[in-house]
Amino acid sequence: MLKMNAGVWIGIIGGIIGLAVGVGAVVATGGSEGKYIALGMLLLFGGVFYLLYRLIFKPMINMARLQKTGIPARATILEVKDTGVTINNSPQVKLVLEVKNSFGQKYTTQTRVLVSRINPNAYMPGMEIPVKVDSKNELNVVVDFSGGAPASNTANMAFNQTAVQAELEQIEKENEIIRTSGKPARAIIKKNTFLGVNVNGNNPWVLLELEVLPEGSSSFSASTKGVIKESSVPKFQPGCEIYVKYDFYDNSKVAIDHS
Repeated sequence: MLKMNAGVWIGIIGGIIGLAVGVGAVVATGGSEGKYIALGMLLLFGGVFYLLYRLIFKPMINMARLQKTGIPARATILEVKDTGVTINNSPQVKLVLEVKNSFGQKYTTQTRVLVSRINPNAYMPGMEIPVKVDSKNELNVVVDFSGGAPASNTANMAFNQTAVQAELEQIEKENEIIRTSGKPARAIIKKNTFLGVNVNGNNPWVLLELEVLPEGSSSFSASTKGVIKESSVPKFQPGCEIYVKYDFYDNSKVAIDHS
């Protein structure tokens, strides 16, 4: 966080210095019209800079500060709204939250957060997530990335049931093809990411990042989505070995071998 925050400040200060130098050069060399040109530059570039600061730099600075100094709390997501902003191909969304503070009191506020393209359902209405609250302004809240993954609950399952079921069915069709014609192999789980939804009870839907170890061939990295039985969750943790099937012609296609 410290490096990111310093980089943000360097970018802001560098932009201000560049604008000041440009305006000064125009005033010095532009004659009587230089003042008007300089004013136009200030209005144009100043407005653009202000928008960038409000939409990108200020939230980043606030996020970095509260990650270190904010008060831990829990919040329930009421709404998720697209802001129309994308940073490094990751969309930014606005979360409308119901926060529960340390005194048990509840109130509504908003925050913005980037969503990974590989986990678009990371934040959905009904989820309970960890947050950090500004001690001087309880409406200033950010997602607490040190507090673990969002928790799924009954409201979340009900809201997402149709969309999730459709995606699960599609993924299961693709996985069944791989299981039928793919080659068996051992795999080591490198990372297990909960996708925010439990299926048919408390069976989590997860994204597994794997190191696949084909017999007689070089190992390779791959990922797959699947539903894990609640009783089998301990067997699907980072470092555990599982069995998979993979497409010999396309190693990116891997499925958990439940047989």
